[in-house]
Amino acid sequence: MQKLEKLLGRRELAPYLNAEQFEFRESVHRALAEHATPDYLRRADEEKRFPTELVDLMARQGWFAVNLPEEYGGVGGAMDMIGMLEVIGYHSSTLARYWNINVNMVGGALVHLATPEMKRELLPRLAEGKTFFAFALSENGSGSDAASLKTNAVREGDYFRVNGTKMWITGSMQANNILMAIRTEKGEGKHEGISLLLVPNPTPGLEVRPIDLLGGHMVRSCELNLVDAKVHASQLVGDLHHGWRQLMGVLAKERIALGAIVVGAAQAALDLAIEYTNERKQFGRSISSFQAINHRLVELQTQVDCARLLTYRGAALLASGQECNVESAQAKYFAGDTYMKVALEGLQVMGANGYSMEYAMQRHFREAKVFQILGGTGEILRNVVARELTSGR
Repeated sequence: MQKLEKLLGRRELAPYLNAEQFEFRESVHRALAEHATPDYLRRADEEKRFPTELVDLMARQGWFAVNLPEEYGGVGGAMDMIGMLEVIGYHSSTLARYWNINVNMVGGALVHLATPEMKRELLPRLAEGKTFFAFALSENGSGSDAASLKTNAVREGDYFRVNGTKMWITGSMQANNILMAIRTEKGEGKHEGISLLLVPNPTPGLEVRPIDLLGGHMVRSCELNLVDAKVHASQLVGDLHHGWRQLMGVLAKERIALGAIVVGAAQAALDLAIEYTNERKQFGRSISSFQAINHRLVELQTQVDCARLLTYRGAALLASGQECNVESAQAKYFAGDTYMKVALEGLQVMGANGYSMEYAMQRHFREAKVFQILGGTGEILRNVVARELTSGR
């Protein structure tokens, strides 16, 4: 009961979530507790097997509709999304990231930027979990400097001819369409001349190749190679040559969502460590009674709580339509650092068992690191906050 309270009954979230949203979180937890069992997650991770059963579960439960407009079959808003993602992240950060890419990032971009025809065709199917997306921004030479991307598209009649390579694109093996940031014009600055193109998958000239990474094996990240790939001009999302500016809102939403995912995952890792220390006996008593252990756990829980409040503060600003670039950056980098610290300390507290593939702590350790990198590295996000602090406003 205490473990469930840590996840669901958070009293500090009462200003942010209403009674229905708390009940929704409980329903998400019950469904995943039954189906996303530790054994299922371990085997899917080890086998690098896409969690089809869990994605089907999310579709049946209607979770792909969360935060989409009602006219396209959507339900709820930003706070429903954040509350849900924390719980999904508690069970599997990889599964939560897959949802975030599909609905929050690509779905959100389509809601604000796509043509009416594209919205009518794709958004109802997304809400039902019947079509899937990936988001392709990063390239090998433009990780943190994403606007220096080199993948390009040349207009030829009714089509764009696309050439280039995208890297670390999660979920692209299952995606029916991939939203790509592509250079369509050489502008005076690197932020100019970028457009967003929704590339069908498969498309002749597009190769999707999985990359072996340290963690997140259930949903593979891939290299996308495009050689004279022809994409119809009707697949343009947003304004030609002005995609970078339009991407900014998508990236702020991504950071808030990642903060929620990471808070849930960090709480799960910490709960695993606490459970282990309560059961593990040394010198005739549980090791949780040792001050050297319980003070570590107290510090970690405090940091997870701080990350949670930063995240929900940013989410509340997002939900009310206010600017939240700084708050989303703070939430994301602090939550990512906290998860990494919890996983590292959890390994230490659990000793050799933490290092064993039998326990989930090793998976938390492997998956935590990526959240200090994707969605903006901690260094880049600190720069975002620093510019605001030193702007003199």
